[in-house]
Amino acid sequence: MHLTLIQPSVGRKADGSPYPASWRMEPLGIAMLSSLTPRDIPRTFFDDRLEAIGYDTPTNLVAITVETYTARRAYQIADRFRKRGIPVVLGGFHPTACPDEASAHADAIVVGEAEPVWAALLADAAGGRLQSRYAAERPVLAGLAPDRSIFGSRPYGLVSLVETSRGCRFQCEFCSISRFYRRRCIDRPVEEVVREVRGLRKPIFFVDDNIGSDPERLRALCEALLPLNRPWIGQASLHIAQDPALLGLMRRSGCQGVLIGFESLDPATLANMGKSVNLEARGYSRAIRAFRDHGLSIYATFVFGYDQDTPDTFRRVFDFALRQKFFFTAFNHLVPFPGTPLHDRLAAQGRLLHPQWWLHPAGCFGEVVYQPAQMSPQQLAGLCESHRRRFYSLPSVARRALDLRANCRTPRKALVFLAQNLLHQREVVRRQGLPFGFPEDRP
Repeated sequence: MHLTLIQPSVGRKADGSPYPASWRMEPLGIAMLSSLTPRDIPRTFFDDRLEAIGYDTPTNLVAITVETYTARRAYQIADRFRKRGIPVVLGGFHPTACPDEASAHADAIVVGEAEPVWAALLADAAGGRLQSRYAAERPVLAGLAPDRSIFGSRPYGLVSLVETSRGCRFQCEFCSISRFYRRRCIDRPVEEVVREVRGLRKPIFFVDDNIGSDPERLRALCEALLPLNRPWIGQASLHIAQDPALLGLMRRSGCQGVLIGFESLDPATLANMGKSVNLEARGYSRAIRAFRDHGLSIYATFVFGYDQDTPDTFRRVFDFALRQKFFFTAFNHLVPFPGTPLHDRLAAQGRLLHPQWWLHPAGCFGEVVYQPAQMSPQQLAGLCESHRRRFYSLPSVARRALDLRANCRTPRKALVFLAQNLLHQREVVRRQGLPFGFPEDRP
């Protein structure tokens, strides 16, 4: 038996523009599947973001990991292999949210996390008895580690991705994570995380949905990381700002900054989206100051398009982001991912422009696929793009570089700040309008 693993891209522009560099990160899910695959099963890996897929490669099973943004492209790839008579298995967030849709393009799908069922699935495939659907309870992460040898020499980003836990205990209306992970967090043993980090050369990005969900576990992780002196970043919620001792420990353990979902400056909007943790933060400015006082930069994300939002909302957020000198800021429009309460609400209200927007023939990244309350879809999309451009313009970069406590605390970090902000300036153009799927493979 021969296994082929595939990481699909979102799509490709007809003019051949390079794929966004910031999206070319290590495919950690693929590495985990490779780790779980018996050593006597040969495997081939194709990363659609970086290379052409070898559709004529001899293989007995193709496994593709699918997110909503990559669904159309993943189905194109799956259909071509199945025309050759090669069985295909699809798994990930999107097949879990849309199992019947995904099943139309696969011989088998995995609903939920793959680890508990992967061995049985491979055995079934080898024996010619592949089932149409595999589902399992949540896995135990102890003893699991990704097989990074599958990456080969591919030019992934400047950080290595490491997972210390999965899930998030919060339930934001627009987020697909809480449903996929059933609002439960599961942890890897800290000593196994540290062992993995010790074997890596690049700075670390801890991909946990909320590395600060359990402050005591984060404290234990930071203490274990102290001897390694490795730079790292992660995603966290605002509530850890109320623990200055923890922030200091994070910095000493190598933390350079955190990604925080601020999402909105309006308390009513935060309440509507279920972002209760932000309402408990006792003020954004105070929390931001706590991070900066400990030398921690902030990548701030905001979501636009809730019913209270107007064009003036963008002005207020932009002024706030510039005043706070955020390292990065994301100006994202609301996206109704399938399986989320947001998608269900907008569908019930008749506000979805395309119920399966991820499969729409003209679908592309940056398009607003529902009717906002106080703007047109085109106006909302245009405001997001224009404010991304403004935030990564040279005057904005220069002003934010004046933050010597966090963004440019050392010469090395100043160089990283400048290089990454100029990269994001270019990425705005590369991402906007990126089609779902490859033009030549569209029906």
